Amino acid sequence: MSNNSETHYGRGTEAGHKGNSPEARQNSREAAEGVSSALGRRHRQCLGAWAIYGPSGATPEQVAADLELPVHVVRPRAGELVKRVLLYEVGKRPGLLGCNVMAYSTTKPSQGEAA
Repeated sequence: MSNNSETHYGRGTEAGHKGNSPEARQNSREAAEGVSSALGRRHRQCLGAWAIYGPSGATPEQVAADLELPVHVVRPRAGELVKRVLLYEVGKRPGLLGCNVMAYSTTKPSQGEAA
């Protein structure tokens, strides 16, 4: 195993917007878009299912039911898509078991609507 910090997953190798300068942010945004174009099958499937719900979004349980998949397959994809800035948290709602769970949307919420 290499000691090179660039190859270590815990050192910021996920797609996202990193950096403090405008140039670094633009480079990071372009890199994230390149990674997003190469999404895996399950990520594309989940993202497409969330897109149908529009700005109000849906919970992972709703998307799992739509896709006829177990929720434990869909929920991690939501977090990964949020990190890639392809999915946005839109607030908590009652889940199937009565507990509040996060709902997600492919549409970025307005300033006053953020979760």
